[in-house]
Amino acid sequence: MDTFEMLKDLLSKKTSETIEASATMEDLRVDSLDLVEVLLTVEEQLGIVFEDDELLKLKTVQDVVDLVNSKI
Repeated sequence: MDTFEMLKDLLSKKTSETIEASATMEDLRVDSLDLVEVLLTVEEQLGIVFEDDELLKLKTVQDVVDLVNSKI
């Protein structure tokens, strides 16, 4: 499963909106707590760690994909 598909699967548990790479968290109605929960799951599954300052820059699904890919 590629990074986008993994995130799409995790985000689909938090939103009923259509998940596209260009979608913002606001478009998806995913709040910061939901996003942190998703990212904690990603950290656990992939054995990576995100820094707080990196998380503040995440606006779109593609931003999250790019960050995850930079860590693996």
